[in-house]
Amino acid sequence: PELRSLKLQHSKVDVRHLTTESDIRILCVARKLGMLPSLRELNLGSSRLSGNLRQILCDLQAPLESLELAFCSLVPADLAFL
Repeated sequence: PELRSLKLQHSKVDVRHLTTESDIRILCVARKLGMLPSLRELNLGSSRLSGNLRQILCDLQAPLESLELAFCSLVPADLAFL
């Protein structure tokens, strides 16, 4: 719970072709991130997140100081969430 910085680069979950299994993985990642109250830096670079950024970050307990999203193929809905 004291983790402040986390790199989850190159995620294997392809949200462009969601299946029940990948949907469950996204929810699991979101819940686990929500269990890190001290998290301030998150690197999701090169992950396939298109349209799912809200679901992944919705359980965070505090604002992040740094969020890396390089090469994540974000869509307008992701940018609106940010």
